[in-house]
Amino acid sequence: MEQSKIQGDNQQESLLWWLGGIIDGEGCITINHHRLHRGTIKETLFFAPIIIITNTNKILIDKCQEILERNNLAFYLNYRERGKGRRKPCWWIVITGIKRCVRALNILSKYLISKKEEANLVKEFCEGRLRKNEWSNSKEGRMMQNKKYGGNYLYDEKDFEIILKVAEIHNRNPQRLYAEIRNYQEKVRPIIERNHLGQFIAK
Repeated sequence: MEQSKIQGDNQQESLLWWLGGIIDGEGCITINHHRLHRGTIKETLFFAPIIIITNTNKILIDKCQEILERNNLAFYLNYRERGKGRRKPCWWIVITGIKRCVRALNILSKYLISKKEEANLVKEFCEGRLRKNEWSNSKEGRMMQNKKYGGNYLYDEKDFEIILKVAEIHNRNPQRLYAEIRNYQEKVRPIIERNHLGQFIAK
């Protein structure tokens, strides 16, 4: 019985190392940014951590799904047919959202090599945002921020430092991102609060 458990643990470890290699070679770990509520008083930036595995080999994608499911990691599967410029159909495994990404990276980071740096940065970003948002929605946080119903904590210098480091790893031109971050920092924002129905409203 003990020998069987050891063999099972070894197999699980081997599969996680295999998945780590796939992510190193075929995956992406980053922080996407979006502009929300364009042209309105609530216009703002939103930064979303994301882990993606892309491949045209369905057998490989199926194996990745199996390993993620064994480790109780939530993901989405996207599919695209052959089309202009694409010879083969393609599949995307997507893990997105702060809680999902931090849980996945807590398990997968140790099995990464070439993408370990961005994995650690994205994990640090997620953990920081979870702490800040929890505080922002606590009684103390609401009182300190003069908010009745709480809400997510504004992005701060540490968040932006991590976001820019991740962008540089991916060789993105940071000029546009610098400009959008500067605009975010300088903008006078309305007070966003959650009402008694749980809806966010601008004051």
